[in-house]
Amino acid sequence: MRNDFLVYYIMEGIELKFVQTVLGKVPINKIGKTDSHEHLIRIGGGEVIHGGNDFLMDSVDNAEKEISLYKNAGGDTIVEMTPCGSGRDINSLIKLSEISNINIIATTGFHKSELYDRTHFLYRYSTEDIADLLIKDIEEGIDEYDYAGPIVRRSKGKAGVIKAAASYQVITEIEKKELKAAGIASVKTGFPVSLHLERGTMALEAVEILLQTGVRPDNIILGHIDRNPDLLYHKKIASKGVYLIYDGPGRIKYYTDEVISNLFKNMENEGFGSQILIGGDLGRRSYFKSYGGGPGLDYNLNTFVPRLLEIGLSETSVRNICCENARNAFSNKIYEI
Repeated sequence: MRNDFLVYYIMEGIELKFVQTVLGKVPINKIGKTDSHEHLIRIGGGEVIHGGNDFLMDSVDNAEKEISLYKNAGGDTIVEMTPCGSGRDINSLIKLSEISNINIIATTGFHKSELYDRTHFLYRYSTEDIADLLIKDIEEGIDEYDYAGPIVRRSKGKAGVIKAAASYQVITEIEKKELKAAGIASVKTGFPVSLHLERGTMALEAVEILLQTGVRPDNIILGHIDRNPDLLYHKKIASKGVYLIYDGPGRIKYYTDEVISNLFKNMENEGFGSQILIGGDLGRRSYFKSYGGGPGLDYNLNTFVPRLLEIGLSETSVRNICCENARNAFSNKIYEI
């Protein structure tokens, strides 16, 4: 269905912005309601090694069940943010997208530096060599082995977003290399950079590195920023022209839904409503109903979004948060189909 739709637009010569999913390019008017930061599969890697088995999300069957909850709640697209060396498994993502008929946007790039052993190539390759790997994940296909060995086998699934990270209150030298490599890849390919910001810190500093590398402000997306729910800080960040993902609903151990829903409302009132995205970041077994936990992948659409309407956001604003803003944030900024 998606490929037929794409062929139609190409044959008719209609130029259209697109996102790149694991099954190919999808016009932005087909991505619908979008979870802008999520985790579906993690087969191993740094987070499992450092954080324990709660981070091991290796069941395709459970991921399929969880995606079904999301789809039944009205969801259409998931941005899967597991990067290189953190348990990324492109073939599982392709299979899940084919089974569920849900758009899945896969990630290239890297997590915070503490998750990578000092023998990892991040510490030894040049910024330019790392950027080249990211570009190949986007243009040729994600390595089936996730760069875990000397043999590289490109899958048919290509990345549609680039990840980089900053640690709590600091950007390490390795993370600066990540950011610069991500910036080079974004400028070359036109795809956005989405940041892991530990506890929502170092946002302005990370954005500045990307801007200096030549990345367009509207190709920068900040994750986990609601773990630092300082409205003045968020306004300063948004004034740069970047996108902010609020991906903490349902996880009370960080902040209550009251705090996060008020961030949505206040940023809308301050004129930044077109720059706010929503995600779940359910990167643990204990967050998935299919593993016996919660809140589950359907939480945002079934529980949190109705709350936004209850506290006074308009239906248009909520639609922008769930759909329109993501279309613009994850679209390719160079090419059109």
